[in-house]
Amino acid sequence: MTVYDTKLPWDQRQRFMLLEARLIWTGKIQLGDLRDAFDIGTRKAEKDLQLYRERCPRNLVLDDETGVFYPDDRFEPIFLRGTAQEFLGVLRNHDLAQDLPLAMAASDHVPAETLELPEREFDVRVLQRMSTAIREGRWLTIEYQSMNRPDPRKLRIAPHALAYVGRWHARAYSAEHQSFRDFLLSRILGLPELGEACRHSPDADWDWRNQVTVRIGPHPGLTLPQRRVVEHDFGMHGGLLEKRVRLALAPYLLKLLGVGRGDTERDPAEQQIVLLNQAELDAFNRLS
Repeated sequence: MTVYDTKLPWDQRQRFMLLEARLIWTGKIQLGDLRDAFDIGTRKAEKDLQLYRERCPRNLVLDDETGVFYPDDRFEPIFLRGTAQEFLGVLRNHDLAQDLPLAMAASDHVPAETLELPEREFDVRVLQRMSTAIREGRWLTIEYQSMNRPDPRKLRIAPHALAYVGRWHARAYSAEHQSFRDFLLSRILGLPELGEACRHSPDADWDWRNQVTVRIGPHPGLTLPQRRVVEHDFGMHGGLLEKRVRLALAPYLLKLLGVGRGDTERDPAEQQIVLLNQAELDAFNRLS
């Protein structure tokens, strides 16, 4: 968790981010790394390292012979989160050759590959019209291909929010269904038509306004050492991980986690985690 002084100049915070990123990804930092990455003078790079050492005295160890700084065994990032997700972001940014501190730090990272599901593509103009309708509170006429119908049909919707759950959805009131629903942007055909102002308030979307806590824990059939490693893997505390989520998004979270009904009946080595509050989510009709 970042706890740095936000009063530091923005450019200096960027240099400290690079400093920590190189300590994490490459295991060392030296004056030239800061100087060359940000096109600053040697004196300024020296001041940065001095200030960083004053603020984080337990993070750096200097090799006097080479002038190279290495992370201390007590190293704890202050300007970065130091998470697996952040490292994934480093790899993505580096592949895109983006001029960002984390991307620059990835220039010497160890060999690593990422394997991800294909992106569900959609026409960017759909996103543009959807965003306009949300911002201005207007109706939107779309041609939508549902998997529950063999052919697409026109729908009149009033979107009020976007959500990304592995795929981009629009949360909207549907005039045809007379209820609030989710619509996949990738299943909208052609260019939506903007209409007049809509009087359906997003406040009426009960499933969007209200939240529920999803509770998961290790499969009870695991051995104690297996339970411990699962707890560590998912960042559980006391054998429990709680995620607060909008009711409308709860089914997507359960799908991403791979939990639901009958978790404990499945092979512990395969299931590994189980949903602990099935009855509560069932009462909200959030389990498929």
